[in-house]
Amino acid sequence: MMSSPQDIPDAARRERWPDAEQVLDVRRETVGATTVLRFVGEIDTDTAPLFRAHLAKARRNTTAATPLIVDLSGVTYLASPGLSVLIEAHNEHRRLHTRLLVVAGSRATRVPIMTTGLHAQLDVVITLAQALPSIT
Repeated sequence: MMSSPQDIPDAARRERWPDAEQVLDVRRETVGATTVLRFVGEIDTDTAPLFRAHLAKARRNTTAATPLIVDLSGVTYLASPGLSVLIEAHNEHRRLHTRLLVVAGSRATRVPIMTTGLHAQLDVVITLAQALPSIT
């Protein structure tokens, strides 16, 4: 069974996925009681485990009243492994009765989400400003 990135110490994670942190950057912010994860870079086969780990870690602080906002506006490439991670995260939030909001502010994120029909499943907005009023 393969270990997940959040279970692997930093040094071992860098050895196993050496380029992932160079290709995908994440900034964690707090707006009120809500966590906002802003991703910049590419989400593909190599970076999907890192993407998954950040979402799982942030989900621990999410409640029904405080959704997790995933801002993909800075993502330049979103491949099917990244879409799979979004579906997994969405399903886990539903199971926990919490909410996941996805900001798909770039063409690189909107097109794959719309083309695959995931916009019908995910709670997707175009701007962070649209996501923030929904949490108040």
